[in-house]
Amino acid sequence: MFCHRMVLVVIVMFSAAPGLCNDVIDTFTTETFETRAAERGDWSFHDGVASVVSDPVLYKKYANHGPILKWSVDCSQGETDFAMYPSGCQRVVFTLNGDGHVFRISLINPEKAMSPWQKKSKSRMIAWAQKSSKTNKGESLQPQGFPSLETLDSKWTKVSVGIQGDTAVITIGKFQIEFQHEAMQREKSEITISFASGSLQVRDFEFRSNKSGS
Repeated sequence: MFCHRMVLVVIVMFSAAPGLCNDVIDTFTTETFETRAAERGDWSFHDGVASVVSDPVLYKKYANHGPILKWSVDCSQGETDFAMYPSGCQRVVFTLNGDGHVFRISLINPEKAMSPWQKKSKSRMIAWAQKSSKTNKGESLQPQGFPSLETLDSKWTKVSVGIQGDTAVITIGKFQIEFQHEAMQREKSEITISFASGSLQVRDFEFRSNKSGS
């Protein structure tokens, strides 16, 4: 009897541990969700939509970082899907993190720049084959036709990031690209969506793992 009880306790603790699930479907119907954190802003969750307005005071407090949604999940291999509605944003950033940053999509609207250097910024992807640091800025990828944020302003746009082995398939609205990079094979444990200026709405968030053995 003692052995059976011990096994039961171990199983319950393992299944309840955060960040160990293989798939995430966040319907944004509640403020609390086991694997999600909503930070750096007054996020609201209504009718299946997460929304927030960027607060200039909080932006400065968090060292020029705007509101952010985070999901803890083994996202090393698989597909992330969501829809976003940016309004007046200077940037919207999607990132896969592991041991530091691993892969990022930065959608930029230079017309909303808050400093001179931001006026020169362009939408791009960044991939880190090795751990990110002050000296390792990652490889910047700017494929032809990559969307600028102003073209996505004030409308719902579907975003998909699929990773299989060393290959990524990125879809942003009507834009799609497939490419290979060493970063895609790195371990990843966090998905984030953040932005600066204006407001952002997010809905239909889902991550589906295709990692071997999941």
